[in-house]
Amino acid sequence: MSRFPDVVIIVRSKKNFANIGKVRIIGSAFPCRRFLRAGLPVKDAVLCLLQHGFVITEQKNIGVFFRIR
Repeated sequence: MSRFPDVVIIVRSKKNFANIGKVRIIGSAFPCRRFLRAGLPVKDAVLCLLQHGFVITEQKNIGVFFRIR
């Protein structure tokens, strides 16, 4: 039985492009969940996700990350 991948969608803030505006998590974002809140810096969340096996698939004002479990 195959498991679905973990997916994290980060939308940058319209007021401050360096911060997170919205986040959607499908599956698990462990151990990066503490960085995935509106108003926090995007760079901290991205670094944590990449260090923990996530791959970025899209990047503009929206970042889509996925990890196969």
